[in-house]
Amino acid sequence: MVETRVGSSALLRTCRSALIGGLRAAAPQVQIDDKGYVLEATNNLIEGVRLVDFEDDLAQGDGNELPGKFRAAHSSSALAVNSFAQFKGALSDLYLPGSKDFSSLCFERKCPHGLAGRHSPNLDFFAEGPGGIVAIESKCLEPLTSHPAIFLPAYDAEIRDARRASTWFAQMQGLVEYPRTYRWLDAAQLVKHAFGLTHSFPDRATTLLYLYWEPANRANHPFFAEHRAEIDRFGASIAGAAPSFISMSYPELWQRWSGVSQPQWLQTHVARLNARYGVTI
Repeated sequence: MVETRVGSSALLRTCRSALIGGLRAAAPQVQIDDKGYVLEATNNLIEGVRLVDFEDDLAQGDGNELPGKFRAAHSSSALAVNSFAQFKGALSDLYLPGSKDFSSLCFERKCPHGLAGRHSPNLDFFAEGPGGIVAIESKCLEPLTSHPAIFLPAYDAEIRDARRASTWFAQMQGLVEYPRTYRWLDAAQLVKHAFGLTHSFPDRATTLLYLYWEPANRANHPFFAEHRAEIDRFGASIAGAAPSFISMSYPELWQRWSGVSQPQWLQTHVARLNARYGVTI
């Protein structure tokens, strides 16, 4: 166990250094400190992404991302913004597994779960349309840190509606009993997001998409296979539940966007994303 922990810590540092290198290569004029942070949030954006397209969204979120964590080369929030912000002006070009024909999108969407006095879950990205809702939990380097499940007693005490009979609630009960069922996957966070989506949109088709970063040479590092195995095990345990659960890596999504039939702007956008984040370790 100790060797695995040390190994994941070393891999975390390696991945962080690689992402810092990706930012330096994509924007050599940007100043980056020793921890991988830029001076201003705008320094962390790829070409074509504008602050005006997401600033208000992030400002209303609970994480106070913009002046803080968003400035990191390894920020999962910046990864989501760099990937999706340009679609605000091109909704018809957005593909996401789980739905299509989106009419609106935003970042840091709050979805109240109905627990008194508790912060509402914040989804990194949220898109909706006549066909339903796709809510994204974005991950960059977070899976490289262990995530034992933690739930406040209020989740059991106050959830008394139809959610209590759901597969998601049963998943929570199992995690309370065995909080280390998953090591790299933050399963508790996903369950809390599911409770928020079901409470906020009880009559809508909803999909919770777990979207995660991987390096270009992920096959060379067993950790990424372990993470994927945990995702698959979690997905199997809540198969058929509402909201539905889908997982995909960012590189896999970008590859779907880069098809020959896609508009030129999107192919250019994907090339910029790959240049910034498609690093090897």
